[in-house]
Amino acid sequence: MLMTQSVSHHRHRKWLKKVIFICLALILLSLLSSPLLAKQVRVHTDHQQVQMGDIITLIVETDFTAQGEPDFNQMQDQFDLLGTQRSNQIQIINGNYQSFSRWILHISPKQVGELVVPPLEVDGILSQPLIIQVTEAQHLGNGYRGSSFLESTLSLDQAYVQQQVLFTLRFYHQGRFIDGNIRPPVFEDALSEPLQSQFHYQTQINGQRYDVYQWTWAFFPQKSGELTIPPQAFYGRIQYQGRLKQVKEHTQPLQLTVNPKPNTYPAQSSWLPAQSLTLSEDWQINQPIRVGDAITRTIKLDAQGLLHSQLPEWQWSNHADYHLYPEPSQQKNQVMSQGIHSQKSVEVAIVPTEAGSMTLPEITFNWWNTETNQLQTARLPAKTLTILPATSTPPVEKPASKEKVPHETSTSKTTPQTETIGWQIAVATLMGLWFLTVMGFSIWIVKLQNRLKQQAHETSGTNPQNDQAWSNLTPDMMSLCEKPLQPSDAKALFSALLHWQNRHPNKTSEFLETQLTALKAHLYGQTPLAPAILSDICKEVKRLSQTQDENTVEQNRLAPIYPTHQSEMKS
Repeated sequence: MLMTQSVSHHRHRKWLKKVIFICLALILLSLLSSPLLAKQVRVHTDHQQVQMGDIITLIVETDFTAQGEPDFNQMQDQFDLLGTQRSNQIQIINGNYQSFSRWILHISPKQVGELVVPPLEVDGILSQPLIIQVTEAQHLGNGYRGSSFLESTLSLDQAYVQQQVLFTLRFYHQGRFIDGNIRPPVFEDALSEPLQSQFHYQTQINGQRYDVYQWTWAFFPQKSGELTIPPQAFYGRIQYQGRLKQVKEHTQPLQLTVNPKPNTYPAQSSWLPAQSLTLSEDWQINQPIRVGDAITRTIKLDAQGLLHSQLPEWQWSNHADYHLYPEPSQQKNQVMSQGIHSQKSVEVAIVPTEAGSMTLPEITFNWWNTETNQLQTARLPAKTLTILPATSTPPVEKPASKEKVPHETSTSKTTPQTETIGWQIAVATLMGLWFLTVMGFSIWIVKLQNRLKQQAHETSGTNPQNDQAWSNLTPDMMSLCEKPLQPSDAKALFSALLHWQNRHPNKTSEFLETQLTALKAHLYGQTPLAPAILSDICKEVKRLSQTQDENTVEQNRLAPIYPTHQSEMKS
């Protein structure tokens, strides 16, 4: 028995040692591998679209101090290696130690097409491959072009009206550049934006190396027909072969054919010739949504190849189920070497006015894809939201009954005589109450008739705070205006004002409409509430309540934003 326990104990200890050894090995492996996972090698260049003969600056960077060197020889099947420099850097930021290694290469493509810089390995870490597009060199003649010359090019030979076209001006020179300047080109009947100012690189033409200064503009022709870009000029100085040389260079004129808008494009749509166009949206919704709550919707229209001034304005229309309160549109142009990227965004407050299902219609923009030469549509689908009743609406208070219900007590007596007497007493009591009710109602009718006659003889010069002014106010407006108003009463006063205007649509003034607009702006977060707005509204409503009602015009009633569920008491 003891021998069995000893063997079992020995096996248990042996198994436990194996588990501990495996755990320690896993921890050690994770510690060794985590620094490797954090290390990166990045490869990038100054431009990825080049011509044959261009000299490309390729940069290889690590986020650690490299011990080894990348093998650049594997690039020689596609590129000529013209020179390499290496540097190490150390930075201390907020007490954190960081080190870097960097290689700067000058390379030139050997062939036309899509060339790939392969993954480069540094200390066991691989970079991502880099693609470089290489096109044929511009045909500048068979012979030597001289120590300097100027050329201009267009990105397109034909374009649609208002389509983006790129105009590029290049100054080539040998030797050392001293100074010089150009004048921006003039594009007749076109909008224009500068894209690239004095971008510098090197290239080879007919075996000769040149420094190149490049300028690029985007322009948008505004009418169809033939457009001529006039010759451009460059004036400056260079030092060539030890001599200072004055430079005066000119380009040849260029022609562009501008086509009109296609006949197949929808006539009712804004003309949008773009490389790409997208619609996106963002919502700020607090669930659940109730009547009167503000829902924020941000809509963005992004376009490649259009100015923000070409993007259409947003069109809004209110609906029976909601009101829209848009902020002013935000728009911008982003200048890139490939052209203009524009954006127009708007933030809209959506305020439901009815409980139930609320559907916002889809938003669409037609546009012309200049890459595929086809009509396309950007679309945001319709969205349906569930709206609950407002919680802030005061409950309907039923008028207290003037009839006093007698307190009934029951007895356990069962004799027929007692039951008959109790029944007779109940009948007599109900008859008496009915008589009192009829008498009270008759007296109230007489008093009401006398009061109406008195009001008919009153003139419009009555004091605004007399009984006539108050009698024309709705109960909710009266209860609010009788007390000192606080900013927290703004929403309730707005609802009461709409209720009052529905009852008296002809009673209005320019001052009241101005105050109502300011109150709306405050309720939907656009402006702060001025201290006197609430009291001024009450005073103006009291003043208007003095004037005699005209015929009510139902179609001119203001549609309430916060529907009131307060019913009027009818006598």
